[in-house]
Amino acid sequence: MRKLALIGLGASGLFCLKELAGADVEVHVFDVGPTYDKRYACPIDQGKLEVCPPKACSYCAPGQSAGSWNDFKVILSASPVIGGRLYDLIGETELQKRLDKVRQTILTHAPVEIPVVKPDADDLEWIKKRATLAGMTYHYQELLHCGSDNAPAINTSILNEITSKGPNITFHWDSKVMSVSRRSDQFAVVYDHYRKPGEEKEELFDFCIMSVGRGGANWLTQQEFYKVLEIYPGQVDIGVRVETSCYFTEEVDKRFYEPKLYYRSRRSNDVVRNFCSNPKGFVTPENHREYVLVNGHSKMYEKSENNNFAVLVSKTFTRPFKNPQLYSQNIAKIVNMLAGGGPLIQRLGDLRAGRRTKSVANNLVKPTLEAECGDISLAYPHRILEGIIEYLDAFDKICPGVASESTLLYAPECKSYPDSIVVSKNMETNVPNLYITGDSSSWTRGVGQAATSGMLAGEGVRERLKEMSKVMA
Repeated sequence: MRKLALIGLGASGLFCLKELAGADVEVHVFDVGPTYDKRYACPIDQGKLEVCPPKACSYCAPGQSAGSWNDFKVILSASPVIGGRLYDLIGETELQKRLDKVRQTILTHAPVEIPVVKPDADDLEWIKKRATLAGMTYHYQELLHCGSDNAPAINTSILNEITSKGPNITFHWDSKVMSVSRRSDQFAVVYDHYRKPGEEKEELFDFCIMSVGRGGANWLTQQEFYKVLEIYPGQVDIGVRVETSCYFTEEVDKRFYEPKLYYRSRRSNDVVRNFCSNPKGFVTPENHREYVLVNGHSKMYEKSENNNFAVLVSKTFTRPFKNPQLYSQNIAKIVNMLAGGGPLIQRLGDLRAGRRTKSVANNLVKPTLEAECGDISLAYPHRILEGIIEYLDAFDKICPGVASESTLLYAPECKSYPDSIVVSKNMETNVPNLYITGDSSSWTRGVGQAATSGMLAGEGVRERLKEMSKVMA
């Protein structure tokens, strides 16, 4: 029986595995996280903390910081703009068909009823008018918000179904893949324990599926096979996590939960967008070991009095610069250096005035993350901050109060993607039997399309196995 290595078990890896359960191939799954039953519970849920710690707890450590574990928001619309670029790869009909399948899978395994957020005609008229007057563009979406508190039950139930149908699957939990290289027409995978290394091993595989997420984007570029991939310049998103009162945003929250609003900077012409809105949610650190980012999540039951969302400036670089991932990571490391190892927090009013924030003790908006006060402008390029402030001023015309002096800005919020990798409709690269899925492929930006890309890869492997069996016959 042929062997397949699946590296990473986020949304794309899990839904790829669902397609491969019971297939005529020996699947080995490598994931840096522990088994699902040992994944850490949120200390806030446990009553151990009231707000997130500044330098990240193990809840957001690698292996459980994927979007399908934290917040678990799924965009269900086959959009050419939102959630990724699979629309360009497989078309609207095929993308929507698989997003519907993702929705059905999640709802089937959810422990509670989860409503689909779908704006009606009045809502659409309301937002389009206000967005146009504010100089912004609204993009339609339907979404499913499962919440961080429901994520463990949903993921565990899906995995249990997979394992019941897949005696061909072997799991390597708490395993870090050190390298993947070509060995003739096979792939040599070198791996070790993630938390207690010292037993390095190597195995050969006939197929390899990479689903290492945004966090693995830079690692991907270091692999031996990367230099022979067909690629073109990728994108990075650099921005901040905004935290403001939920009362300022309650009108759009109740209508849309997360309105997708795009803005083009007057000064730089850069595209600025919001991402990952969390009404009555929490700002959280995201530990990448070498640096700490900020993120946000919300829960089905426990609520705060704030709303947090990212405002991101998208940048695509041209020659001679070739490493946008390293660029964004260095910005993140500079922020961490200024903050003593964790994120920075600054009042919007202080940023406008060109001064550092010294305290948020008496601020109107109470932070849900214990970040170090400081000055983000010491680490971020002026062009990036200018686009962010322009965006907030425009958004303030839709939600008055969002751009007030008391609004809190957390940094670093950086989304690193690899260069855009040329793939087939089944996510196969120009290297035969090598598939790259999810956000690490640069084709997706979220749970819905990441899961879809995993399904496409699984379908592709099944088709390839059928072709091989016919040749053998």
